Amino acid sequence: MSDRARYYLEKCVPELQDLERKKLFDKKEITMIMRRWTDFEHRITSRGSKPMDYLNYAQYEKNLEKLRKLRVKRFRSIADSKPSISDYSASKRIFFIFERGVRKFPKSMELWAAYLKYAKKNGSIKVVYKVYTKLLQLQPRNVNVWLSAAKYEYESNRNVKSARNLFKRCLRFNGDEMLPWLEFIKFEMNYLSKLLVRRKLFSLLTERQQVQDLKENENENETGKDGLAQGDDVITFTADNEITDELNNLPDMNASTLGSIEDNPVLRGDLILTLYDVCVASFTKRSEDKFDKTWQISKKVMELVDRFEGLDRSYLCSHIARELMDKYPYNEQVVLLDLTLPLRYVGMEDEEFVSTLQNSVRLYQSWTARSKADDEVKKEVKREYLTLLRERYLTKAEGDSKELLGMLVKKLE
Repeated sequence: MSDRARYYLEKCVPELQDLERKKLFDKKEITMIMRRWTDFEHRITSRGSKPMDYLNYAQYEKNLEKLRKLRVKRFRSIADSKPSISDYSASKRIFFIFERGVRKFPKSMELWAAYLKYAKKNGSIKVVYKVYTKLLQLQPRNVNVWLSAAKYEYESNRNVKSARNLFKRCLRFNGDEMLPWLEFIKFEMNYLSKLLVRRKLFSLLTERQQVQDLKENENENETGKDGLAQGDDVITFTADNEITDELNNLPDMNASTLGSIEDNPVLRGDLILTLYDVCVASFTKRSEDKFDKTWQISKKVMELVDRFEGLDRSYLCSHIARELMDKYPYNEQVVLLDLTLPLRYVGMEDEEFVSTLQNSVRLYQSWTARSKADDEVKKEVKREYLTLLRERYLTKAEGDSKELLGMLVKKLE
């Protein structure tokens, strides 16, 4: 037996003695536990150890702790119920196993994931922060880790400021990947949507009420600490690109959400649109096919917008469509998006459907008459526009509505 393994096992002797003293395990079981521990220690301290050895060791400890808790309940009438070393040593030992594992295999995401999962389940916030900090320092190019950390801060700790800063730091290292941009935009949509719903639900009209609500729901403390993303605790970086400057200039929604949608553009989604603009500029700068990349981003962002009914979706999509039309006024996909935008969030059962459809048709007719696009582009736009009217509305209409829509389609043909 190695000196290291012997040292770790000797430290566990008091716990085994405590389990026997409390009559939770008999001598034979204690001997079996020590034998298993010895076997695991040999495995993980050997040269041929693998991440799975640490995972199996930790799993054995979890199962043993479950058994101990069951026996505490079953034998509570005869066992000593006073708190002692065996009541809290298991979690410390499991954390120690994971710590040794990630130290030896820092690239094993399976080990890191199991470590994080156990820390979260155990409610050990300090350990969770420690694990995320170390992992982000070791793997700053791992987007999933950044997203996981931001999600934990937002959903578990309700710390919006820290989550936002984690997204910003992620983009400084991974600005060339689409996923973090979309997740950041989705995060801002989610937060703004919840904020607007709360204000509507609780009728938070005065500025004082809104400030108090922000403090209660964003976990902002008086010390000014910023959770997982505080200072340089997570990771340091060199600001050597324009993305960093753009991200630093983003408005802080926490301080800009007072007022109402009518008098505050941030509440309408200007921060989201700023993120979209920076994202498009970042990708098109290094892309040969600028339209393809711009269209890809725009389409995905609009699909995200579709999912948040509480936002001013028409305002957000209008900005995207306007930006596309300014850059690519003769592209059939962009033109079709612009012409059908009024119909995007209106269904046939809505009162404003008829007037909205008329507005869309007028836009189409005006574009056809005034546009300098090629005849081929106009033919393609006409075909796609009529196909949309048939498939989305005419096939589902009934009675007089179906007759009127049929006449409209024939007229446009």
